[in-house]
Amino acid sequence: MDPNLTVDQIVTKLELIPHFEGGYFRETFRDPMVVDGGRTLVSYIYYMLTPESPNTCIVRNRSPHMHVWHGGSSQTHIFIHPDGRKESHQLGPDILNGELPQVLAPGGVWKFSINNDPSTWGLITEAVCPGWEERDFEYGDADKLSAEFPEHEEMFRKYCRKH
Repeated sequence: MDPNLTVDQIVTKLELIPHFEGGYFRETFRDPMVVDGGRTLVSYIYYMLTPESPNTCIVRNRSPHMHVWHGGSSQTHIFIHPDGRKESHQLGPDILNGELPQVLAPGGVWKFSINNDPSTWGLITEAVCPGWEERDFEYGDADKLSAEFPEHEEMFRKYCRKH
């Protein structure tokens, strides 16, 4: 993908809209097949972080999310597991220096992502299986998470948003 594209060009061409976690998105596929009590089998979105919104907020999802890098800034994806273990992955094209073109966020972890270059955009796809459902989604609460995982309090205070 051309790194010289602007945020406006990408938003227009891919028909992206503002995302509640920050940045822009568009659902590109939702499988009509249902599983697990009426949940769609799989869903896909484009998701783009921008200079105005270079990171997501901390959230937790029931389903695993496969993040696939398309272009722009590489990203750091951080997961906090139920046992408090922090895991960090680099999503991007530079495989010789530790980046991977796809990263799996397990279901049930607290997660957020950051553009490694906050001055530009970073575009990924998220594939969610079973498909994304609002009932499976939870915003991180800095006070509650800090009480549960005090070793990560500074991060929670920085990346949890009031909703």
